[in-house]
Amino acid sequence: MDTLAQLVLSGILVGSIYALMSVGLTLIFGVLRIVNFAHGEFLMLGMYGAWAMSRFAGVNPYVGLLLVVPAMFLFGMLVYKLIVTPGLDKPHLVIVFATMGLSIMLQNLALMIMSADLFDVPPMFGGRSLGIGPLYVKTELLIGFGIALAVTFAMRWIIKTTYLGKAIRATVQDREAASLMGIPVHRIFLITSASGSALVGLAACVMLPVFSVFPTVGLNFVLIAFVIVVLGGMGSIEGALLGGICIGVVQSMSSYYFAPAYGQLFFFILFMLVLVFRPAGLMGQKGTANLGMNP
Repeated sequence: MDTLAQLVLSGILVGSIYALMSVGLTLIFGVLRIVNFAHGEFLMLGMYGAWAMSRFAGVNPYVGLLLVVPAMFLFGMLVYKLIVTPGLDKPHLVIVFATMGLSIMLQNLALMIMSADLFDVPPMFGGRSLGIGPLYVKTELLIGFGIALAVTFAMRWIIKTTYLGKAIRATVQDREAASLMGIPVHRIFLITSASGSALVGLAACVMLPVFSVFPTVGLNFVLIAFVIVVLGGMGSIEGALLGGICIGVVQSMSSYYFAPAYGQLFFFILFMLVLVFRPAGLMGQKGTANLGMNP
């Protein structure tokens, strides 16, 4: 019983970090209704930035996020201006291929500059785990879980209660009507795209103490992020958290009872079952894939 509880707890903590990585992707899809195939490379850039802050400035990644997150926000603005904007009024595949090209370019640039070596940061908090009764948790995972919860609730509050959130929801429901009501639609798109990139930077700083960074690290996580977004419900912020936790628990238990190599097999089985019995996702609503974010 203790083993099962330990596996579930570890899965919840790791899954919450996966969810934090997916919130930015959910936000961008929910508002712009585009899929950013360079999402994994945004994560890679953020992790390299956090590693550089640790290596050369001597600060841990949780402090480094004070610089990494704004930098990724500006990078998201740049990508939106140069790549997304020209393709907004064109067929959907234009942005798909554009972001795929950006993904390949960023991977190869990182390979040329940083080589294929793995980089990580020294163990934090002395490498000790916290004891909760008979269970043990890594401090880094516990911090990541807390940040994931805070980000989820903060994003939900912003979307539901603030003027910016209302403008975002109006833009999602009807771009033309929102524009006629005086809402700067393209500015909303810009802010949303940049915010999604900033959230990826935040996730990168949280993930670096747990995972190593290398040029193709994004490929290891972007597939999980896409599964989480669809599993939780496309456009649902809280659905991303629930989907991430489900993936984390399934991966943790399958790795222990079968083999780590089967982790993806089992969460894809879960993914297919959800698509069969609840196509809108665990917390999605019918038609969300066409409409955007949950109202």
